[in-house]
Parts: sequence; structure tokens; C-alpha cells
Amino acid sequence: MRPGLGRLLHLREQTEAVGATMANERGRFAALAQDSAAPRTVTAFNLFQTPEPIAARMAELLAPAPGDVVLEPSAGLGRLYRATRAKHGGPMVLVDISPDCCRELYEMTREDLNANLKQGDFLGMQLEQVDAVIMNPPFKMWRDIKHINRALEWLKPGGRLVALCANGPRQRAAFMDRAEYWEDLPAGSFKEAGTNVNVALMVLTRD
Repeated sequence: MRPGLGRLLHLREQTEAVGATMANERGRFAALAQDSAAPRTVTAFNLFQTPEPIAARMAELLAPAPGDVVLEPSAGLGRLYRATRAKHGGPMVLVDISPDCCRELYEMTREDLNANLKQGDFLGMQLEQVDAVIMNPPFKMWRDIKHINRALEWLKPGGRLVALCANGPRQRAAFMDRAEYWEDLPAGSFKEAGTNVNVALMVLTRD
């Protein structure tokens, strides 16, 4: 075979191989070109997402009955919602003050007929009483204490609340003696969320 012809055949083989690779990737490229694939920036005050292992642990501690209504104040980007949904298919009320977070939550829950999404300031809302609460409230300036006490107001007698809070002296004074369960989470538990604050996990039951 002449050297020039061999070179042309080799180039054609390479071109065909590249074409086959591009054909295999065409679907992925088309998906990436969609507007929905573009990265979205979500802004919210004091948003530190619950690490997934902690969210799963909280859902286990909550253990709602099948028909229980579960409230999640400060629902953020849905980590606790997803963890709870893995164990509970009953009604859930999700509240968040951030429009960006609510847009994400809407997309996440749009096919969930048992999810009721509300945008607004949880501290000022009027809600119906619920059977259980799961929450990761904002910690800054002791807002976690206010949010947890407010959530307790919306629990039915005997209702169960599972919450995170900053593990500081004010929070320990407010809740440690009242909690039926208190756990000092390991240092750095929220490092992946962007904060090194010490965190506690608690379970409270309304009298």
C-alpha cells in the first residue's frame, strides 16, 4: 500500500472513531444545553444545609405515625424534607422565608400531593397545630431558641420535635433540662455546610 493512501485510511479511521464518540455524547450535551442544567445560585440568610447523615438520623428520631402532619420550619433546600420523605409519606408543611429556597422547594415538591409549601417568616405565621416538627433553624443571634420555642407552640399535646441548635450556653440553658434526648454532635459536623459552629441535636415533647 502506498504511504499516502495508508495515511488517508488512518485519518478516516480516527475521524470515524471521533464521530462515534460524539454521537454517544450527543444526548448528554443536549441535556447540558437546557436552561434547567445551568447552575443556580441560592441566597438565604444563615442557610447552612443539614449534612445528609445528620438529616437521616433526625428523621429516624422523629418517627412520625403514617397520618401525622409534620412541620419543617426553615426548610432551606430540602435536606430534612428528603430525609423525612424516605420514612414518612404523610402530610408535610414546609416553611421558608427565602424566595430562592422556596423556588427550589417548589420544584422538589411539585409532584408531592402531601407537601404544603408556605413562603414567609415562620415566627410571624399563624399555622394549624401539627403532630411533629423537624427543624434546622437559623443559629445567629440565638434565633434558634426563638424558632424552636415558636415551633413548640404549633405542636399538639404529646407532639414530638426534633431539632438542631447551636451548642452554646444559652441553648443548653433553654433546652437541655427539657429535652428527652440531647446529643452533642462532634466538632466540625457542619464543616461541609460552611460553618464550624458546635451543634447539638435534641428531641422535645410537648406536654
